[in-house]
Amino acid sequence: MRSHNILILAAALATLTSCTLLSPAYGDGTEERPEPVAKIIDVHRHGTWPTGDDDAYRSQMLSEMSQNGVRLAVISITDYDDVETWKNVAPDAFLVGVMLGCPRNLAEPRYNCFPADEGWVDIEWLRTMVEHGKIEAIHEVIPNYYGVSIGNPRYDPYFALAEEYDLPVGVHTQRGPPPKAINSMRSDSDCCPDYDPEMGNPALLRRVLERHPNLRVWIQHVGAGRAGSYEPHWDETLALLRDYPQVNVDLSITNGPLPIELYDESLRILIEAGFDDRIMMGTDNIPTALVLGRLESIEWLSEDQREAILYKNAERFFQLK
Repeated sequence: MRSHNILILAAALATLTSCTLLSPAYGDGTEERPEPVAKIIDVHRHGTWPTGDDDAYRSQMLSEMSQNGVRLAVISITDYDDVETWKNVAPDAFLVGVMLGCPRNLAEPRYNCFPADEGWVDIEWLRTMVEHGKIEAIHEVIPNYYGVSIGNPRYDPYFALAEEYDLPVGVHTQRGPPPKAINSMRSDSDCCPDYDPEMGNPALLRRVLERHPNLRVWIQHVGAGRAGSYEPHWDETLALLRDYPQVNVDLSITNGPLPIELYDESLRILIEAGFDDRIMMGTDNIPTALVLGRLESIEWLSEDQREAILYKNAERFFQLK
């Protein structure tokens, strides 16, 4: 999930000197470095909460994308006016999705997204925005936080609309984040009293895909978690990938703050299972240079595999020209 938490950003930025992909200084160090060629697609980013400063945060995000060669970000918006402040301002930089199923809070604000509709975006507004090309995905669906199965009938009208218009759907999977985790809404003790870690089991998507066999889904945070209560759902994830060729994954969080050994292991599991054409790069608002540097540090990846993760798989999944 999205975070504007200064602690995790500071920790991530502290590693950039060893992870950055930018070229070393030229000549005597006074010449400007060229910006990377913009090919990369970040399939998992977030805008602001309804109370946030859209202009400042958008400008920061666009600058970071430019510095790191990111040509397109798939972002999640959380209120109706975000179409104006994100998509309309930078239509070529953002593919916009709506967050779906925001959990209740114990204190104000009662809901962190679409508060006027208690966390559920109005479906007729959504249909209109899709028809006008303003909304191009449903992202991020967060059943863990709401404490219900992704197969719950309340989601069904949205997935029917997504299938009708061939919208990709991004779904939060895995058991985490744990209570009080930074880089998550759970850092707020008032958030999500209904949270249920088992609602992040990818196997629950089978019911959705049986109802909507043409639905394109990317499951998020694959490989996230550590041994114990928040161990990843590897068997269920691999089985879902085997049975549904329209399912892709992103490794956001796994490719960011988790130990590099877990990221390396997650890539090996997916690639050795034959799914190197389904892995997409997503930062979840972790500094892009950190995520790119960690990928670059995994030396056993081939150049073709690296390019597939950075943009080629996303081009195919999101049907980009």
